[in-house]
Amino acid sequence: MGAGHGEARPMSARARLDRRLRQRGSWMVSLAVLITIGVPLAGLAPIIQGSDWWFAAMAMATACVGASWAVRASGFRPAFGVAAAFVVWVLVSQWFFAPGTAIVGIIPTPSTIGALIAGFIDAGAQIQVQTIPADPVASLMQLICMACGLIAVVADAAIVARFPAFIGVLALALFSTPSAVQARDVDVVRFMATAASFLLLLWIAARVDGNTRPQRRSMSRAGRSPATALALGAAAVVCALIVPSVTPGLTAQAFADSRNAARLPSVYGAGIDPVIQLGRDLRRTTPIVSLRYTTTADKPLYLKMVDLTDFSTGTWQPDENADGLVQQLTSPTGLADDVERSTVTTDVSIEGLRSEWLPLPYPATTLNGAGRGWTADPDTGVVTLPDSRNDSRGDDYSVDSLVLTPSAEQLAAAGTAVSPALNPLLQLPADLPTIVSDVANQVAAGATTNYDRAVALQSYFTSGQFTYSVETPVAESFDGSNAEALAAFLEVKSGYCVHFAASMATMARVLGIPSRIAIGYFPNSAVSRYVDGKPQYEVLTDQLHSWPELYFEGVGWLPFEPTPGLGISVPAYSLPAFAEQPTQSTAPTPQTSEVTPTTRARDKADPAAESSAGETRSLAQLRGWLIVVAVVAGVCLAGLVPASVRIWRRRRFLASIDRSDTPATQAWRELQDFARDFGIVVSRGDTPATFGQRLLDLRRIPSADVDSLRRAVEREQYADRRHAPVGGLERAKIRVALISIENAIRDEAEQSARRRARLLPASLFVRSDRPS
Repeated sequence: MGAGHGEARPMSARARLDRRLRQRGSWMVSLAVLITIGVPLAGLAPIIQGSDWWFAAMAMATACVGASWAVRASGFRPAFGVAAAFVVWVLVSQWFFAPGTAIVGIIPTPSTIGALIAGFIDAGAQIQVQTIPADPVASLMQLICMACGLIAVVADAAIVARFPAFIGVLALALFSTPSAVQARDVDVVRFMATAASFLLLLWIAARVDGNTRPQRRSMSRAGRSPATALALGAAAVVCALIVPSVTPGLTAQAFADSRNAARLPSVYGAGIDPVIQLGRDLRRTTPIVSLRYTTTADKPLYLKMVDLTDFSTGTWQPDENADGLVQQLTSPTGLADDVERSTVTTDVSIEGLRSEWLPLPYPATTLNGAGRGWTADPDTGVVTLPDSRNDSRGDDYSVDSLVLTPSAEQLAAAGTAVSPALNPLLQLPADLPTIVSDVANQVAAGATTNYDRAVALQSYFTSGQFTYSVETPVAESFDGSNAEALAAFLEVKSGYCVHFAASMATMARVLGIPSRIAIGYFPNSAVSRYVDGKPQYEVLTDQLHSWPELYFEGVGWLPFEPTPGLGISVPAYSLPAFAEQPTQSTAPTPQTSEVTPTTRARDKADPAAESSAGETRSLAQLRGWLIVVAVVAGVCLAGLVPASVRIWRRRRFLASIDRSDTPATQAWRELQDFARDFGIVVSRGDTPATFGQRLLDLRRIPSADVDSLRRAVEREQYADRRHAPVGGLERAKIRVALISIENAIRDEAEQSARRRARLLPASLFVRSDRPS
């Protein structure tokens, strides 16, 4: 017993030493794994602010992979390394994202799990409400770091399992994440860098095999051609770059359309960006609740968040000047005392909206319950939260605002007068496309007052010549609110609220009417429920909207609604019928009226048209996905070509054993190709004895079959057999010996070598001794 135990320890020590020797150089594989993770991970930069998250995530991945390598390099079994990587992942996760919840900082408790789950839940909420690029708050940092660390653990396990190709799936998942979050074209540079890092990993993993015995290493290298691997990899990258460019419908937008049709959950759900982000928000898949409000008004309200007033550079944007901000709401600019008005009270509860601006009805006069530190712009009424809490979620506040009912006579009396103080709100870029001014002057020809011109402009956009679409600006490459985009919009006559609002506001300035663009939420006509007798409205993310506000002397700023197709009830004063009542001294109470039939609500649209459009979209999406399936199938079939060619060649030469005058030589050449496929060294200068001895050096190779086949080859090549035809019995023995030897080689090979021999046979990529 004692002797037995005494022998076990030296054997264990020798095994550890052997494993340490075999792990020399494995640090290069671990480094390649980190590079293959880090390169595609950097693709999240456009959707996450800063770079600290990348360094934190890679630190987590490095800790996990480094722990595994240290265990393997110490001579312990590789499986222990994977376990060590997982333990490090758990420990680092609880130390940084659930501190103080583990027993002695090591053993996780239910509190640890609860804290981590709470972090994930909050991360999901952040994903729903933040805009792009997202602020990497603590919960998002936890999600990114823990996900990256877990990917590193799985990648390390793939290396230990001798299946490094699986890491390509992980790299592809990381690479695809930005496109899944935000419809965008593939970053070609990052794609090539990701592909290069993956090929480097495969190359290093093939050279440094910590599980290959030293005495077999020289043989195993023969079939692993770096040039071949790199050539195949480069060909795959080239195909991936070329195929989309020559395949109709295979575009980022096609995938986005398919995702929208499937109603997949939205990723960035309720945030708001005052310009281009609004279009991205409107194209979001699943609307979520931004806020709820109750009001004493008899109809739903526009809720404004920010005004775009500066158009001097050719792009509508907010005025960045913070001078003149006050900590109270003031009377609206330009409103005369004789304009009829009423006061309504609105109670707002913010849910999913994460913004630095508070949504308010305009003009708001008092604000209660919004906390401290907010400031208001006296000219626009925009309320901004302080930097210390620029997240509106969870805010509940009450606001009093005015409902203005100017008469047609009062609006007409504004004439064309504009105060010099409003000249900045008439500014236009020097390079404004001529189509904008030409159309404005044509539409307003014959109108004598600013009010008549404003009504004419709105009527032009709602006359049926224009269509509402959030996709056309993307497809036609004019998405945005700059001057060039407006010119393209007026040509195409299809866009969404940003284009309608920006075009009308710009054309108003051309006609001498001060204008600005409001961004917020349009009124929802559906009451979700009643609270204390007051209607409560639920405002969703797809109600994000922009509209022009125009200024009239004596009345002040009034909203107009040029966007068709949304079913919005427009103010009565903006309709031509109301403008035709200038002689009335007292205007009737302006009830909101539905716009012309060309601007009917989505739910009242022509069912046949909707069906046709739906079928067109479905067919386009089906075509796109069929193309994807065809491309994937083509790639898979292309990947099977080497294996198919090898099978065909093998069958051909097995058949030649029954027909050739030199069956043993044919079998020997087939055996050499088979050996090449499994990484065994085969030299063109090998004699049958040399190659036969190399086979006999392997374990479990049937020596009798090798000797029998070798002697048959030598007799055919060196003996005079002109008058000794080969009999059927001898041919059968040759075939049996060949198959026996090949089965032994296959049985002795590792799983990865079998897979490589089957799918990428090396014998196809080296010169053979076979006669042509």
